[in-house]
Amino acid sequence: MQVASATRRAHNDQTATYAGWAGAALVGLVIATATSFAQAWLNGSWQALANSASPFLLGAFVAGAIQVRRAVAITAGLGSCVLEVVAYYIVTSARGFAVSTSEILFWGVCAMVGGPVFGWAGWAWRRAPLPLRAVGAAFLPATFVAEAIGTYLLRLHYGADAVLFAVIGIVAFAVLTWRTHPARAVLATAGLTTAVLTVVGIALYWLGLDAAAGVAFGA
Repeated sequence: MQVASATRRAHNDQTATYAGWAGAALVGLVIATATSFAQAWLNGSWQALANSASPFLLGAFVAGAIQVRRAVAITAGLGSCVLEVVAYYIVTSARGFAVSTSEILFWGVCAMVGGPVFGWAGWAWRRAPLPLRAVGAAFLPATFVAEAIGTYLLRLHYGADAVLFAVIGIVAFAVLTWRTHPARAVLATAGLTTAVLTVVGIALYWLGLDAAAGVAFGA
């Protein structure tokens, strides 16, 4: 009986892992394809959603959130984010637009750094013990608010785009903390973590990415 039960449990775990990986791949493909087409369809400040890092990190967060095991969530976040980059450039090239190898490499490296982190954050928000759930919930709001300030307000001076991303970040914070029970117990930890991550993110989006892109593209 014990052997049969252990075998069934192992089989169920394996099935869940495969299903999670399939879900992560689907998330990556959908975001990549939608981003490529949205760049032509969206207008005004909404177009920023198709030209930013945070929506891609959202994919890694979701990929991690649908996993049962932490290690799988981290690798799913990595795989989903890298797949987003690769699939985006494949779709963009198929649509007849020029594709830069240096851009693929640059954003691929960014995906390899951000993907695992946000994969873990998605898993932590959904399945980790309470203190870590609050930490996991902070990553997604922080990247949107940080990109709003660092990229769109300080670097590009696009006020309307900054407001859009800041609003998305605030809504994400409200939704993720409300879904993390008990909500009151996580507000302080999530709020403090969001603030710290936002400050770090502002530096990365404002100065770090700009400097790194300059080196990668020879600017």
